[in-house]
Amino acid sequence: MSVFEKNKALAQLFEEHKERLCREEGLTEEAIRSAIESGTMVLLGNPKHQGVKPILVGQPARVKVNANIGTSPFQCRIEGEMKKLRIALDAGADTVMDLSIAGDLNDIRRQMLDACPAPLGTVPMYGVAQKYIDRGIDPATIDPEVIFQDVAMQAEQGVDFMTLHCGLTRQGAEWGAKGGRVLGIVSRGGSILSRWMLCNDAENPLLTGFDRLLDIALKYNVTLSLGDGLRPGANSDAGDAAQWMEVIMLGQLARRGLEKGVQCMIEGPGHVALNEVEAQIISIKKLTQGAPLYVLGPLVTDTTPGYDHIAGAIGGALAVRAGVDFLCYLTPAEHLTLPDEDDVKQGVMASRVAAQAGENALGTPRARAREIKMSRARMALDWEAMREAAIDPALLDKRREPHKHEEACAMCGNFCAVRMMREGNPATPPEHCQHHAH
Repeated sequence: MSVFEKNKALAQLFEEHKERLCREEGLTEEAIRSAIESGTMVLLGNPKHQGVKPILVGQPARVKVNANIGTSPFQCRIEGEMKKLRIALDAGADTVMDLSIAGDLNDIRRQMLDACPAPLGTVPMYGVAQKYIDRGIDPATIDPEVIFQDVAMQAEQGVDFMTLHCGLTRQGAEWGAKGGRVLGIVSRGGSILSRWMLCNDAENPLLTGFDRLLDIALKYNVTLSLGDGLRPGANSDAGDAAQWMEVIMLGQLARRGLEKGVQCMIEGPGHVALNEVEAQIISIKKLTQGAPLYVLGPLVTDTTPGYDHIAGAIGGALAVRAGVDFLCYLTPAEHLTLPDEDDVKQGVMASRVAAQAGENALGTPRARAREIKMSRARMALDWEAMREAAIDPALLDKRREPHKHEEACAMCGNFCAVRMMREGNPATPPEHCQHHAH
């Protein structure tokens, strides 16, 4: 049986949206079906999410960008997070993840699902751990049954994709925590599960109970975003045995998911030095049979607090060129605090720039068409066409506003190189040079 025959929810969703998807991605229906069947592309969308606009993740579809929002124990204002959701979507984010860890998480999730037409992702382990941590109880005492109940409840609510750290093993937790890493385990979900395994000397319940997760996901077409609980949190930790042990397991789990008819993505690093990004991406892709790869950055330097969106965009562009399909944004607040509204927009835009740069390097028709449109518009000094080609047309308008009636930009004025090379007298000489015109 094909994936579409096994996954009825997926088949119905694709049938309803295939014309739009083909048009937006510039792909044939056969190409999309083939990629989904092979596991190299996923269609994000849970039929329980009312009004969701499903999207495709996996090259040659357009590289997508995700924005993380959500409450924290230090800043818990649902109104602010809802405003960030709107800002992220207006800035061009393709998906949003609710990473809330404070407040009424069920209510927050419901509000976000109602307000978000884009696919919404979550990390169910956060909600489970909150039940214990907020009462001062060690998360090492979590009842695994509660995890599966929470996953099922969120799927019923309409969550479209979930980060689940199923590939993190008991041995991997040992290596990540005590194997000589500079920064140990930096994944929140990964650290919770690792603590549980090490304290109970037991295997990961999400691994031993993986078939239960597949049954839930299949019913609702929830895409499993197989989390990288042992991703490197420092450049010096990238590529160690703990990371690769988990990647190998993720590849095996993705294959099991595909056999069941469940869509899976792979989550990737993390902090990776510039010279190692390409090797990391190619290796992860090979070990996971080309499943869609969803990366955080990667951050190519550890020394840029306040500018991590820039460090992440540099790594993201390289990663896209090497085969990454999905970029999770970083904001200027990364490693420091909860992002504010401006941080959210800055993060989305930085990742969108990375996606465009990476696709341009790959020579994808849509990226090249956008580049040539901008170049031709600049040659014609056609500001409306430049606006249409720009990643952020609103910013173009804002910066040009004081001189919007001028043909040239305010940096060059009458020294505009394009005008200078026009036939005839392209520029009016400054008043004190009028005699040189005769």
